[in-house]
Amino acid sequence: MEFTVYTIPLWIVAVVGTGLAALTAYYHEQKGAYELFALFIGAVFWAGGYAMEFSAAESQMKIFWYQIHFLGSAIVPTAIFVIALRFTGRDDLIRPKYIAALAVVPFITAVLIITGHNLWVVQHFMRPGKVWPLTHQFGLWYYLYAYYSLAIAVAAIGMFVQAVLERSEESWINTTSAFLVATILPTAGTALYVIGGTTIDYGPFAFLISGLCIMAAMFYL
Repeated sequence: MEFTVYTIPLWIVAVVGTGLAALTAYYHEQKGAYELFALFIGAVFWAGGYAMEFSAAESQMKIFWYQIHFLGSAIVPTAIFVIALRFTGRDDLIRPKYIAALAVVPFITAVLIITGHNLWVVQHFMRPGKVWPLTHQFGLWYYLYAYYSLAIAVAAIGMFVQAVLERSEESWINTTSAFLVATILPTAGTALYVIGGTTIDYGPFAFLISGLCIMAAMFYL
């Protein structure tokens, strides 16, 4: 395992995310605890898997950790969307049938990732030097999943913005603003990767700040 300017922040996210997941599990009766737990676990796998993908020397190990990385990232957008419903007064929409519908795309994605189906990735490429993640020739399903995930993340951002603008209570504004920032940062980082603006997914890096924002929203605001 190598520590670099890329892997160190990812490991910090993984460690902090693990702590926040444990804290959320302990305070499981708190509002939104289950959704927050799913978010933190997703972030841990996303960041930790990506850090190991950077560090692994052999292509097969990089492929294994890339799978962990993307499995984590598949959890996060759905969790964020449900958190937005929960913390913007839309609890009536958090029903099993709606959650099941939201989980369809991430579930299919997880199956395709685990099985290595070419609908997800056609081919992997190793970069020169071992301390880099893989690059990929993605299949059709990747783009469907990526834009679906971005769409529900943007919808969550819209709900938080609306909540900030429509309510005047300071505690409400502070909490929803913290969640808004926590949602915007990883969404922007991943969007840049999806559109080809960078070969590195900066989404998990953004949880360095997003995790602090969520912790503040949970316990201090």
